[in-house]
Amino acid sequence: MEGQNKRTFFIGAADAGSLTNFRGPLIRFLVSQGNRVICSSVEPPEEAAGGVRALGAEYVRTGGSRVGTGIAEGLGMIRNYRRIFREIKPDVCFFYMSKPTAFGSPAALLGGVRHFNILVNGLENAYYRKGLKDFAVRCVMSSAYRFACRFADNVFFQNHDDYDFFKSHHILIRDNAKIVGGSGVDTEYFAQQPLSAEPVFLMVARLLYSKGIREYLEAASVIKKKYPQARIMLVGGLDNNDEALTEEELNRYIENSDVEYPGYAADVRPYLAQCSVFVLPSYHEGLPRSVIEAMSCARAIITTDVPGCRETVRDGVNGFLVPRGDSKALAEKMAELIENPGLRASMAAESRRICLERFEVGRVNREMYESMIKNLNEVE
Repeated sequence: MEGQNKRTFFIGAADAGSLTNFRGPLIRFLVSQGNRVICSSVEPPEEAAGGVRALGAEYVRTGGSRVGTGIAEGLGMIRNYRRIFREIKPDVCFFYMSKPTAFGSPAALLGGVRHFNILVNGLENAYYRKGLKDFAVRCVMSSAYRFACRFADNVFFQNHDDYDFFKSHHILIRDNAKIVGGSGVDTEYFAQQPLSAEPVFLMVARLLYSKGIREYLEAASVIKKKYPQARIMLVGGLDNNDEALTEEELNRYIENSDVEYPGYAADVRPYLAQCSVFVLPSYHEGLPRSVIEAMSCARAIITTDVPGCRETVRDGVNGFLVPRGDSKALAEKMAELIENPGLRASMAAESRRICLERFEVGRVNREMYESMIKNLNEVE
């Protein structure tokens, strides 16, 4: 009987916001099965505990920072994880994001935790960039992942490309991998929406170059000149990241009336309801949450043929895949959907069907939960 034997689950993240925004349904599910769930991140309790408690879980701080590669900080995080594990004695640990995986995994082994699992939710930018610093980061992270993969009960991947990379680079050496539908999507919350008869494009993302923001804005300029009736929307916050679009760059496109920019939105559903095509020309993803939310609402998709993104689109069926960094190809596919309203509608219906089949949050969470408790049940 589910929930009969109360177990303690520990979930380690590097960003408390992701615990509620991306892992909230998983946390609720674990709690609903009668488990004690303890979450951790780098933020102090006064910033993070409230949201976690609202899910029925507890919060502890691991210390450290979201970014940074200092040896002293890493050793400090390992000590903090070990202290936490000695106190709470978790039955199962679940780590995602690179730093919890790198430092939480050895701490689990040193702290006597018999069962831990990791989720590879996309490779870091260092795996896609050149330069000595990025090479050094890749070497360190690959070693950390190799160690974690060796001892983990399960290694969950969000896309086949990352799985293939781990296999080909001998990071994954055991048969303990599973590919899951990301963090899943609540298909009732992101319910199917009536489709606009007009061509309305939407991109929702942080305004970073690696999200393909330049390509989207360049394509918008081309489209608006040829199809002035088309609406092109952009939702997302400006960022202080070194690869972020500047406010001046964005304002040039807004002043030319190429894009409608309402800014950041905590709830994107009103914008998904307005659009007929969702666009994400990202350079790489684990599995793009924004895309599967749009699929759940039944929208045609245009995204890039890169890791993570290509998991969401069957080219020509529920959308189009375009080459990374190619604003011309992006504009061509946008134009094709402007001129073919019937294709927009058929692709939208396919997106909803694929989402229900592969990315529904209940299905994803139950699959991961059953994998995590399998080893426990075998021991019991």
